[in-house]
Amino acid sequence: MVQTREERLKKKRESAKKYRDNNKDKKKEYCQNNKEQIAEYKREYYQNNKEHMAEQNREYYQNNKEQLAEKHREYYENNKEQIIEKHREYQQTPAAKKARTMDSWRRMGVINVNDEMYNHYIASTHCECCSKEFSSSRDRHLDHDHETGEYRWVICCSCNNHDNWKKITH
Repeated sequence: MVQTREERLKKKRESAKKYRDNNKDKKKEYCQNNKEQIAEYKREYYQNNKEHMAEQNREYYQNNKEQLAEKHREYYENNKEQIIEKHREYQQTPAAKKARTMDSWRRMGVINVNDEMYNHYIASTHCECCSKEFSSSRDRHLDHDHETGEYRWVICCSCNNHDNWKKITH
């Protein structure tokens, strides 16, 4: 009896499934013993096939947009409390505060916002204009040129409101 192509493929898939089912423990053991080599292979593969993988991901997303959105909504509904709690916890971390502060500067028009600028801002204890000690973190302001967006210095609330920095530079 001559098998059709579909029958041969079906038989091949069944055989492969049977092999995988019979060798699950061996595969698990192999993966445990070769974690680093597998991770290195995956990194190399990703680096060598970045564009191709990105294209595949875009195609998959385009073809499954509605299902993915529904799956996301479902997950959110089922895990709403945990997601909200995790978000609240994250918002209290130094990383979140840093991200919020730097984003605020960008929205105000400060250009070239970077970690060095943020670290200088956080480390500042005195106004760089009048040398007054900051009484709280809310008293500290990042001064910038509103036309160019260039950062000037860290100043106190009073110097910021009264433009005292102009008296020093002019």
